Amino acid sequence: MSEQNRFHDNPSGMITDTKYNTHWLPKDSWGDLGQWRTFDEALAYVRLMNQVYAGGFSDWRLPTKQDAENFYDADLNQIDWEEEVIHIDSLFVTKCANFMWIQETNDNQEVGRINLRDGEVDFVDRNTREHQSARMVRDIRP
Repeated sequence: MSEQNRFHDNPSGMITDTKYNTHWLPKDSWGDLGQWRTFDEALAYVRLMNQVYAGGFSDWRLPTKQDAENFYDADLNQIDWEEEVIHIDSLFVTKCANFMWIQETNDNQEVGRINLRDGEVDFVDRNTREHQSARMVRDIRP
């Protein structure tokens, strides 16, 4: 299976990553709400998506660093909110945020994020809002 064919659309509105056995929602919080999210607001968005059973499930979460690094693929191209190239599959809704929150924190209690333009993970203050979004992932259980 080529890397370009690992993502598949589902009738339930999710996208399946067949390589890493995860489901992703096609929109991030920016695409869904048109608002940037602090880390705590991203967590609230996760709770909301679980309450409404997005895609028929209530076990959505923010991605781990590993999930985010797996999601980013330098060989794939999509367009973000600033018409810049980001490296995610074209099945995902265009015009999304270029920064995606991840679960990890560092010793300074800063929260991780990945830049989908270059794949770099860094840590910022949890109250950073501008250009930050939440993107939901869930593990596919056997």
